[in-house]
Amino acid sequence: MKLRIVILACAVTFLPISNSDSAFAHAALESTTPAKGAVVSQSINKVVMQFGEELLVLEGKSPNSIIVSDSHGKKVSTGRVTVSGAKISNALKAPLNPGKYTVKYRVVSADGHVVSGSYSFIVK
Repeated sequence: MKLRIVILACAVTFLPISNSDSAFAHAALESTTPAKGAVVSQSINKVVMQFGEELLVLEGKSPNSIIVSDSHGKKVSTGRVTVSGAKISNALKAPLNPGKYTVKYRVVSADGHVVSGSYSFIVK
């Protein structure tokens, strides 16, 4: 009987936590400008990414990065990211020549979780 009460108490306590979206939330990538796989008709001057939660901002060196490279692997981003809440951006060396560009990112959410990935876009 005591074991049943303990199991029931544990289930009542931990079941709502395990079903909560916020219990497992991380800074998931929600949108990008330019969009993943986009074909843009003119050169752009920055890449902007919107995440599902605020990103970590430290005084001094930022743990967040966006690196944009052309099809030859040459870096075309400035390396200086700007973070505002859940949004991060990086200026590009303009103008971009026609071709495929790869965006690699690594961000740290305010809760300390690291999210990284990549996507590409094309400039006509």
